[in-house]
Amino acid sequence: MRFLERWLTDTISLVLALALGLLAMQAPALTHEYADSLLQVAQDVRRDIDQREASARQYYGITAAGDAEVIAALQAREPSNAATLTQSVERAGALQAAYDRIEGAAPLLRPVAAASDALRDPQGYKASVLRTTLDTYTPQLVLSTAAAIYGLAGVIVGTLLASLIISMGTARRQTRRVW
Repeated sequence: MRFLERWLTDTISLVLALALGLLAMQAPALTHEYADSLLQVAQDVRRDIDQREASARQYYGITAAGDAEVIAALQAREPSNAATLTQSVERAGALQAAYDRIEGAAPLLRPVAAASDALRDPQGYKASVLRTTLDTYTPQLVLSTAAAIYGLAGVIVGTLLASLIISMGTARRQTRRVW
């Protein structure tokens, strides 16, 4: 019976360690996908802004050069279009800034930077990008230093969790024997 108990505890430790290790190894690849998605959406929003500004310039004869000047000139003629254009400019700026923060971090810290940036989203601009990235993400094994370090950390945490689970089971069994 002791043999089976030891085998079961070793199996639980191995399975949890490997599962969390492989899960943690996904962090750098998922971060890369998220950053690419942020950049793509920011560029799409920027193209839309440029088209809308070009249309306003042509239709109203606006000669202003920058976003703020075009919005100010449009405000007098079409306040609702100016308001939506302002929101689009803010969204593009927020998405581009998030991408820049993630890419500006050291490769090992990019997943941490992406997670903290995704949590700080008061306007909700990044939530849909994150949701789409998670929905379309395909797990992959990228062999990089960052993935190896995250994988090792996952193995360590998995082993710790397995030890906690096993010790709780052992403590519960010993408590029953006492009663």
